[in-house]
Amino acid sequence: MKRIFLALSFTLIICVSCNNSSEKKEQASINNQNTEKTIQQLEIHFSFKTSETDVFKIAMNNIKVDELQRKHIQIFETVSPSIDFDNIIAKFDKNNMSKNIVFGLGNKKNKEVTIKSINVFFNYKNLNINTPEKMSKFLKFNKFIQRDSTSMILKTNIIDGKHSPSFTLTKKLINKLNKD
Repeated sequence: MKRIFLALSFTLIICVSCNNSSEKKEQASINNQNTEKTIQQLEIHFSFKTSETDVFKIAMNNIKVDELQRKHIQIFETVSPSIDFDNIIAKFDKNNMSKNIVFGLGNKKNKEVTIKSINVFFNYKNLNINTPEKMSKFLKFNKFIQRDSTSMILKTNIIDGKHSPSFTLTKKLINKLNKD
């Protein structure tokens, strides 16, 4: 048994080491392209600028673990005002998907947030929310956000002493991503 195992191991080592290096380079580039196309985790690229320093978050709530358990995943980033657009890239592990994905715009001060784009990647699909029309179609804003439907600018408001501006991806968008 040991002889068979050693013979098979030796044969495998010889076969692997005899590959042509140009074939390896070609195979590596194909794998990279395929990996990029076959990522089945949810990935969100949020590009924006803000007028105030605060802590923004992207959260996925109510992820089903089993019949009795649910979990929440939150990604936080401290953001500061700048002339250039800032980016938050949120990567959620494979098999983590829910119908409740929330973007929190911080709760310290009123602010103005200009969104450049929100790219959502899942199951070979990519949706780029980069126009006011797509924002209206695929995002739902809570009462602490004031928005002109013709622009990509959001203004946060304090209401009754509370300030919790957030928006969610619509169920329509999530269903579109989940559809095979």
